[in-house]
Amino acid sequence: MRAARRVLDALYLVGGAAGAAALLAIALTIAAQVIFRQFGKPLPGADDFAGFMVAASALLPLAYAFRHGAHIRVDLILGRLSGGPKRTMEVVSLALAATMAGFLAWSMADLASDSFAFDDVAQGTVPFKLWIPQAAIAVGCALFAIALIDDLVTVLAGGEPSYARHAGSALDRAAEEL
Repeated sequence: MRAARRVLDALYLVGGAAGAAALLAIALTIAAQVIFRQFGKPLPGADDFAGFMVAASALLPLAYAFRHGAHIRVDLILGRLSGGPKRTMEVVSLALAATMAGFLAWSMADLASDSFAFDDVAQGTVPFKLWIPQAAIAVGCALFAIALIDDLVTVLAGGEPSYARHAGSALDRAAEEL
């Protein structure tokens, strides 16, 4: 069981690192675009590339953020429940969220597969292969679905979900990260 936990945690970390790399790519693209404009040269495809990286930076680190309690959660119902009713609501919530994330991952993987098969390219100034950013979105959604299932299995086994273990103030969590 510990080996599975290490593999899953490493997988979530890779997703988080890939999201950070996408953010870095956005920053470098924008910086290059500013520099090129100073010399009167446009940087073809920079806007399209930055847009694709925004999607990757938003979705690839979802699982990592979820497992570390960084998602905004609204505890209007769960916060007022305890015992069996709370556990039931957590199971239902996690199962529904995992189902939706899994469906989105499957849909995006299907779209990426179609784009690859048809050699679909972006309509911008640079004919960028669309399956690449679509695959990144699919991977991010799949990682998120796995993280949700991970917590679902934990709750079903009587454990505490990751978001409950990391409950606390945002300032405390930020201080831990530093």
